[in-house]
Amino acid sequence: MPWQYSQKTGRLTHDADPVVEHGYSGRAAGKNNPDMQDQLGLGPIPTGSYTISTPFEHSQAGAYTMRLTPDADTDTHRRTGFLIHADDPAHPGPISDGCIVVDRRVCKRIWRSLDQQLNVVA
Repeated sequence: MPWQYSQKTGRLTHDADPVVEHGYSGRAAGKNNPDMQDQLGLGPIPTGSYTISTPFEHSQAGAYTMRLTPDADTDTHRRTGFLIHADDPAHPGPISDGCIVVDRRVCKRIWRSLDQQLNVVA
């Protein structure tokens, strides 16, 4: 069973775990706001299916950052560059341009699960 992320609640779930983590996607008025999923640099990651990449060290997002590659039938509203990564401990909350942001321990858990599919729902 794939990972599932809710745009509206920020809830990330997997298999039998009802709630793995609450995160966020988007910033300001677009944060966890499904009505703004088409807004570049503001809205949350668009609904659809994504493949989770191997973790890497991102210059700004840090360790255990993973790219989210949309499936062919996912409408990204011409947006690109989606990631799942940890929050900035110095400035938590405002760092998402549409990436999914969760605690770093959850990023590690995602990769260790060996499940590389993510479904984003409203």
